[in-house]
Amino acid sequence: MAAILAGVATARMVELVDCARLAGSARTIATALRLARGRALAAGGSMEVRLDAVRMVLELRDGAGALLETRWLPAGVRFAALPARDRVQFGGLGTAQNATVTLAAGARARSVIVNQRGRVRVQ
Repeated sequence: MAAILAGVATARMVELVDCARLAGSARTIATALRLARGRALAAGGSMEVRLDAVRMVLELRDGAGALLETRWLPAGVRFAALPARDRVQFGGLGTAQNATVTLAAGARARSVIVNQRGRVRVQ
């Protein structure tokens, strides 16, 4: 009986850790997108966030393409769907094209959505 309960508890713990990693990753991506928008507004130029599904990384780049920051997804979290051209670009007025970045961990998924005004939300 104790072995069965321990097995169930272990499975639930793994699921809980995956859920926490997924939620944290979605917030990290949303923060990176908001930072890119803020920098674009401050500089009056473009900024972009490039998303690489192979390396499981996002890169913050300025309008000239210079790498400013790199963030990796944690183990167990992957990009499930990316916007066209695998990037989100913000103009000098903070605007962007509509984009959705979907992350998955196990059977769970979270989406980070950017609208044309550059507003970012996690769903």
